[in-house]
Amino acid sequence: MFSGALLVLFVMLVLPTPARAESTLRLQLPDTLEPIGATTFDGTGHAIGQSRFEIDTQPDGLRTMQVTMGIDDGASMVSQATLAPVASGLGGAAGDPAVALQLIEERSIATSADGQNFPLLVVDHTAGRVSCYPDGDATRPGKHIDIPDEDRLVNVPMQLFFLPLARGEINSLRFQIAACGDGPVLHRMLAERHTPIERDGRRIVEVEYGPDLGKAVAWLAGDLLPSFSFWFDASNGTYLGHRMPIHRKGPEVTLVRQGLTPPEIGID
Repeated sequence: MFSGALLVLFVMLVLPTPARAESTLRLQLPDTLEPIGATTFDGTGHAIGQSRFEIDTQPDGLRTMQVTMGIDDGASMVSQATLAPVASGLGGAAGDPAVALQLIEERSIATSADGQNFPLLVVDHTAGRVSCYPDGDATRPGKHIDIPDEDRLVNVPMQLFFLPLARGEINSLRFQIAACGDGPVLHRMLAERHTPIERDGRRIVEVEYGPDLGKAVAWLAGDLLPSFSFWFDASNGTYLGHRMPIHRKGPEVTLVRQGLTPPEIGID
């Protein structure tokens, strides 16, 4: 989720049958890794803070991706994903397997403006378990649930997961996210691609996602259920911004790539 080159990755959705207790997602390894700064805006379009996306390579070859969302009143969300290099199954120019990244672990912790820590969410793709720890403290007893055999959970690197939509390769995508309430819970989600728009010479595509209720009841839910969005440059899939709550009790914020404003990426 998080550098200029990293944001042009795509998710392989058709894969060989995976082993139990591992993510089915494969994320292509970028040539270069660069951090991205973003401005945090409130619902009225006023800048209220700064956010940052970055990725580091560890000595053992693992990649650590981190997203820090912050607003000036002190509320924040820090999310991290650990990924391992694996063979993607795509042959390189010389026939060698291309290297990809596989999700190993994701975790998120939010803090309210008054300094209250919300539960720490940990998605362990290797163990096949989602955990929630009270007050952001992993040393305290937590609550746990198992991940389904087909692990389609993705919480942190969503703009990578949405790239097939951004590029127009597909029009919709089903997946799951994890959250902490009284304990861990999995939500079925549906992401859909909007028709690209032109803004200041740039083609912009919005990917909107929300609860997946199936076609039978989706028309009834309409605008009553929450939905969130990512915005991409439609020509190359570059991440431009996204909207979501900074924590589960709000407020909703919009992150926009540094140097741009909400109207410049199609948010009026």
